[in-house]
Amino acid sequence: MKISKTMKKQITAIFKAKEMKYILLGLLLIITFLSAKKTFLYVIFTIFTSIIIYYSKLYHFPIDVSPLFFLEVVIARYYGLQWTLLFILLAYIVPKTLAGSSMNWESYIFIAIGLIPVTVSIFFKQVPLIYVGYASSIVQYIGGVIFQSRMKPLILCLSDGVANVTNNMLWFLIFSDLMVLLLG
Repeated sequence: MKISKTMKKQITAIFKAKEMKYILLGLLLIITFLSAKKTFLYVIFTIFTSIIIYYSKLYHFPIDVSPLFFLEVVIARYYGLQWTLLFILLAYIVPKTLAGSSMNWESYIFIAIGLIPVTVSIFFKQVPLIYVGYASSIVQYIGGVIFQSRMKPLILCLSDGVANVTNNMLWFLIFSDLMVLLLG
């Protein structure tokens, strides 16, 4: 059976259409998700977080709205600590540097303070993610206050972390069940 030139042009036009490209991209993403779900989600988590961090550092947002700590706990729990460290590098350090914010010694201290509850959360896999997240957020907040209190008044240290701990708790409140459903 021979296809006419008109038919070939119509088929070519269909595959060149913008909508068809989006449909094919969507199908590719669905197939990738179904065949390599954990890898696919890890890449999505990293890209999503790095975009938020890049723009928040670029525009100097006064509070952290990123899901960085939330996803650190999720990744530590479902992927392991080595993947969490890679996530911090790719989703935090690289975008922050690209946005022109330098990594000073305090940044590394806060990363280390955040890794303490993240590491401990790995051992509590039987505890629901939301509770582990709340406890980890509070431990991170207390660690940050203790560290900062050596450099500035305690009241400033306490107020600095309130927005951050609230942000972290909101991420856990809203998305913990979804993460358990996707990765559990």
